[in-house]
Amino acid sequence: MKTSLLILPFLLYFCASLSFVSGSDKVRLRDIETLTLREGQWTAGRRSAPVLQVQCVGGSAAGTFQPKVVQCYNRGSDGTDIQWECKTDMSNDYRFGDIAVTCEGYGYPEDEYVLRGSCGLEYTLEYTEQGMRNRGQQPNQQQHHAGGATPPPYGFKQSTQHTSTPHKKSVLSSLC
Repeated sequence: MKTSLLILPFLLYFCASLSFVSGSDKVRLRDIETLTLREGQWTAGRRSAPVLQVQCVGGSAAGTFQPKVVQCYNRGSDGTDIQWECKTDMSNDYRFGDIAVTCEGYGYPEDEYVLRGSCGLEYTLEYTEQGMRNRGQQPNQQQHHAGGATPPPYGFKQSTQHTSTPHKKSVLSSLC
């Protein structure tokens, strides 16, 4: 009996340590305040393959500019998804169009907890009116790349799209 009482605290400590270590790569998505994403860097992947942290998926200015670092800020929830605002240093000729922050659900695709380091950004890049003028094109002559959107990979949770600049939503899929 005395031996059991002596072993019990060590056993509890051991179990608590294991749960801490195994859960250290788990974070609640709504608790993430800021994401810093870098060109050429890969996300973490546990159940799914890693993807690039920053990926352009189309837009009128696709292929003309690639941000080196993007910061995305959690601006709250619409009751269903996190609303993200993403910013980078870029010329006034460009702006983000549609943005989608995706993260790997920790236990399953719609898990409120995500794998730490698994978030990435897919975005469209659009010319501003200034950018259109600088290209010698009228703003109403904007050319968009059309196509169907690709759903996030299995195991990824996609947040609602949000940008700081109002825009017309369009579905774009051509590669930058």
